[in-house]
Amino acid sequence: MSQLNENAVLEALRQIKDPDLHKDIVTLGFIKDLTIDNGNVSFRIVLTTPACPVKAEMESAARELVGAIPEVRSVNVTMDAEVPKGADLATRCQCPA
Repeated sequence: MSQLNENAVLEALRQIKDPDLHKDIVTLGFIKDLTIDNGNVSFRIVLTTPACPVKAEMESAARELVGAIPEVRSVNVTMDAEVPKGADLATRCQCPA
């Protein structure tokens, strides 16, 4: 039975925690466009800010953890950022409605 599937990849990536949000990157919805093709695994890690101080560490950990899954031949990780529109202003504004 093959051990390489989407669940195995996501389970490995759950070990990576966002230090500010204190949750894993799978639960936070940071993993996008996951594909598995003949042992080649590709996905994007989409952070909430392009200036994330642990971006390189997350990328390195993702490559290492997914690469350790049996049957994985290669790991292609793309780091990306999508800043939530309006969310930052809404949380900072303490104005009465």
